[in-house]
Amino acid sequence: EAHCISEWGHDFRPEYMQIGAVIKQLNGVRVLACTATATPVVRDEILERLGLPPDTPQQIRGFARPNLGLRVIETRSRRERNSHVDELLVESLTAPGQGKGTAIIYAPTRRSTEEEANRLAEKGWETVGYHAGMDGGLREQVQSAFAAGEIEVIVATNAFGMGIDRADVRALIHLAPPGSVEAYYQEVGRAGRDGEPATCLLFLSPGDMALRRRLIESDSEGEALPEENVRHKWGLFLELMQWAEGGDCRHDAILRYFGDEDETLHGCKRCDVCLESAEPAFDPDETAVIARKALCGVARVHGRFGIQAAVKLLRGAEDERLKFAHLHQTPTFGTLKTYPEEWLTRLILRCVTAGWVDFQGGDRPVVAVTEVGRAVIFEKRPAQLRLPSFRRKVVQERTTGRRKPSYSPALPEKEFDRLANEIFESLRTFRIETARAESVPPYV
Repeated sequence: EAHCISEWGHDFRPEYMQIGAVIKQLNGVRVLACTATATPVVRDEILERLGLPPDTPQQIRGFARPNLGLRVIETRSRRERNSHVDELLVESLTAPGQGKGTAIIYAPTRRSTEEEANRLAEKGWETVGYHAGMDGGLREQVQSAFAAGEIEVIVATNAFGMGIDRADVRALIHLAPPGSVEAYYQEVGRAGRDGEPATCLLFLSPGDMALRRRLIESDSEGEALPEENVRHKWGLFLELMQWAEGGDCRHDAILRYFGDEDETLHGCKRCDVCLESAEPAFDPDETAVIARKALCGVARVHGRFGIQAAVKLLRGAEDERLKFAHLHQTPTFGTLKTYPEEWLTRLILRCVTAGWVDFQGGDRPVVAVTEVGRAVIFEKRPAQLRLPSFRRKVVQERTTGRRKPSYSPALPEKEFDRLANEIFESLRTFRIETARAESVPPYV
């Protein structure tokens, strides 16, 4: 696990810093450093920390894992997320006690680890939780039980996994995004090691940014980390969020990230991006207008309020904070009023990912437009952004030939009731799974 020696890697461990001194003492010993996930920057630091010359031969192969079906789902509630988790476990393992393989679920906090483990145990799955707060002997016992096949589902923080080598992990789920692309790919690499198909599901939610910011601003003892470290870790997280937003085959995007161009698949035909229609809902001009209006909304609340205040401003909604700050009297008030609140929230989060908006953490996170974001507003930079998808398809307008979103106008909240939403999601899942089985896009 050579990446552990890199301070800029996703899993730095100070003890590894001693390895370079040991190599030097051994005077000319041969050195082989191996890792499953390391970017070019991390590889350079590994060489430096080990005292190896820059021209040391590097073999970069083996990043491709085409048997993994990589999916990303944006959810609005814990109930919706739980429904997807339950469906994937049944899809992958059939039912509790069937011996159809195992599943790993990564949770962002110790509390969420225990809550999800208890929820799944109540549904009949042989489930345990695992996190760094547990007694060392108990953690070792859990790992041994999982390795022996005595556990169907393990719910864990990222403290679990290094050294685990079960071949039959059929499902791997992240309840929230991890800290980087490296961490994500390291963890999903524990699925499907027998070469058989496995599904890896990553959940996104509006609260992810605030949670990750809190996690990276302090260490395990609660001590504040240096600003340089926070900026670096935040940058790694935003790279993962950019990948999660889609646009290209998920496998190919990761292979390019790690510099493994030779193994790109030119479309894996298994990830959600490859299986879904890639037809954009908006043309570039519409995208630019919407993105700049959203940035203007953030600029109005700059450093004073959070994302939800910016969303309410853009929708023209009643809010005491906006009235107190006289923001309801600005030209920005209501400029995106026809778009759903949930969609606008995701739009601003994508502006954060693009580096146009700075997300400042703490107990009451606030947003502010960056210098790059201001350049986008004043058209000194292009407003190139992949807008969030709607819950429903877009339709072609016959009269103008322009595509317009088919919401009316508060799409999810008022147009569908709970039961209709559940039926719609079930049909959508069935369509995707049928398409995956036939190796064709779902719109065929």
